[in-house]
Amino acid sequence: MPRTNTTSWHTFGDPDSATFQLPNTSEAPASSPGSSTFTPADSISTTVVIRVPPSSSYTVDLHYHMKHTEYLRVIQGSAKVTLGPLTRTYTKADGSIRIARFVVHGWSRATAEGEELIVQEWTDPADGVKEVFFRNLFSVVFDAANMKEDFSKLLPMSWWVEWQILVISSGMDETPLLFEFLGKGLIAKLVAAIVLWLAASAGWLAGLRVRYKEYTPLEIRAASGKEE
Repeated sequence: MPRTNTTSWHTFGDPDSATFQLPNTSEAPASSPGSSTFTPADSISTTVVIRVPPSSSYTVDLHYHMKHTEYLRVIQGSAKVTLGPLTRTYTKADGSIRIARFVVHGWSRATAEGEELIVQEWTDPADGVKEVFFRNLFSVVFDAANMKEDFSKLLPMSWWVEWQILVISSGMDETPLLFEFLGKGLIAKLVAAIVLWLAASAGWLAGLRVRYKEYTPLEIRAASGKEE
């Protein structure tokens, strides 16, 4: 599939659903947009800022990380956050939300009404993996949406995109819970990891990669494995 060079882009997504403001690795800002009073302990240049407008149904589906501790912070509005078996509403007053490795989590707007929701995400270690993940995910979706017809005669475009996202996820420490009926426990995590590994292995044989040079700035390419 032809790929657009998006290495200089720093905003991705759909303004009606959610926009993702990624770090500018060549010009590290003093603070991220919407975070005039907040500087994470790792580095501001690794923080992703997510904006979800009123009435948006955007949801971060349940997933977990094996190698990273993740942090969320609500800067504006209120978010419904699931951490393991618990779901509750968080606001700016709650401060940073620590998500340990292997803890299943996800989030969305707490209500459709109200002000824009602004959330910051970063990880420990602050190795740039989160940025590489979002850059490649959104760039794949962008290029697929701009293709006039399926480039593969074997798979519909929507199937190919989902497969490619699983391959990216496998290398970026993002394990999605693919089967809701299994719950959020050990069996669900194990099944998710196995399915992700199988999808990634098959994808590699089919020519899919975790990241692509057209989507990943040179400064952060070391955050993941080999590219195409």
